[in-house]
Parts: sequence; structure tokens; C-alpha cells
Amino acid sequence: MFCIASCSKPLISSVIFKLVQTGQLGLDNPIDRWLPAYSNARLADGTQVAPPTLKQLLAHRGGIYSQKEKPTAGQLRAIRDFRLTLSQSVNLITQQPLQSIPGSRYAYSGAGYSLIGAIAEKVAQKPIDELLDIQLCKPLGMSSTTFFPHLRTGSVVATGGVSRTKSPHELGADLRLPLVGGSIHTTAKDLQRFARMIANRGTNNGATLMLRETWSQYISLPFYPQRYGYGWTRTVQGDEIILSHNGSLPPAQATLQINLRTREYKIALWTLANPGNTKTTSELRYRIRQALN
Repeated sequence: MFCIASCSKPLISSVIFKLVQTGQLGLDNPIDRWLPAYSNARLADGTQVAPPTLKQLLAHRGGIYSQKEKPTAGQLRAIRDFRLTLSQSVNLITQQPLQSIPGSRYAYSGAGYSLIGAIAEKVAQKPIDELLDIQLCKPLGMSSTTFFPHLRTGSVVATGGVSRTKSPHELGADLRLPLVGGSIHTTAKDLQRFARMIANRGTNNGATLMLRETWSQYISLPFYPQRYGYGWTRTVQGDEIILSHNGSLPPAQATLQINLRTREYKIALWTLANPGNTKTTSELRYRIRQALN
């Protein structure tokens, strides 16, 4: 098993679209319906704004702070302290002011996906790990996919070198946080089952997991020309549409690509021996992507 880091986002977004398909969630609904803290959403200067919608969170346009834009220690703790519960993490996130007016700009946000997980839990009345299992893993036969590998008897997780933050699975019983868009653990075999379902337009061995209209929306771009859609980067190359995502939660690294025309998919999962060596890390990532392309 590997931690697939941000490649968790396409899996979680597919779970959300299953809930949309059954009418339990609406993409255009403001999130204060489920997270009352956002009924009084404000920017850092105190300006009150409309709460984000679920669509905006999925596409990183909700105004939630980004870990790529110099987060504070408190903001980073909410998505890196794996001893927290999801509820505690979300409580920290909702205390932060919005960084921009929802819908106005793209800012990649792991915290935003934690909010998505909390919303899904409230709607389905189930923990996100259980919801992932019910909506995605069991239908596809993904028996080695979970946020909590230490709870799976006999599971073995690939471990690289020491990073600044201890890898989630190394915490053992202290691991409590399902980092919704960043800490799913799975195998290449399981991940190919997911990729094949997406490549086959929502079907798996003749069974329909996503209705065609649901699948079409799931792979679409809600904020064109922004290339990041509902948990995927969507790239058009001639007559080909490529869905892709990369993941990095050092030492864990991952990349996933699906060609919707040819229905071919490519998966690479690896760990870094020395996560602090940025030059080698970058070169390795570049070579892997070149090999895939």
C-alpha cells in the first residue's frame, strides 16, 4: 500500500458525485447548510461575503486558505497534524477568514477538501472512511484502500525516508485524521480498478456506478478556462482529453493519468529515500512523468 497524497481528491470527488446522483447533495448549495460557521463568512479585513458552494470547494475556488500560499502554523496544523480528528481539523479551518471572495479565484486547498469530507459525513451520517468504502471501494473490489491502514490486518505500507512530518501510517493507533483530499492509502491494483471505471464512463464490469450524465459532469470543467475541475486537472490535446492528478505528502508520491479517448490509464506510486533533497526529488518526478508521457 502507498499513501497517494493528493491523488485522493479524484476518489473523494467521485464519492461526492455519487451523493449528488442520489440527491443527497447539490453542487450549487452554499456550504453553510452543513457548516453553520460559514453563515457569517468573512474575509481577513472583516468584509462579509456569501458562503462558498460545494462546487467551488471541489474546484478550489471556495476562498479557503491554500497550503501553497504561506499558511500560518495553525492553518498548516489543521491539515498536517494526523492526531486530530476530522471534526477538530474542520473546527480549526472554519476559524480562519476566507482568503478571497468565493468563486473569484483558484487557490489549491487541502483544507477545502477537509470541509468537503465533513459535509459528506453529515449528509450520509457515516464517517468518511466508511463512506469511501461503501460508495467506491466495495462496488469496485478495492479491498486495500483506506485512510487508516493500521486497522487493516496484514497491511504493509511503503515507507520512504524521514520527512519533516511523520507519515500518517507510522503513527499507528495515534492516527485519527482522515486527510480527506490527501491521505488515502491504496495499492496500484486497487487504483487501476478506479481508473478503469472512470475510463469506462462510470461503469465497471457491466455495473453502473455513475450514470452517464453524472459521469459527464464529474469530468467537466465548471470554471472554464481553469483546467482544474471536480478533483481532476483536465487537459485537451487534439482530440484527446486527459484527466490527471499528482500527489505529494513526502515521502509519499503519486501520479494518475486517464486518457478518455483511448481509455488508457497510467499510475505511478513511489516513496522518496531523502525527501529533503529537493533537487533529486524534482529530477525523479520529472523522469517519471516523462516516462508516463
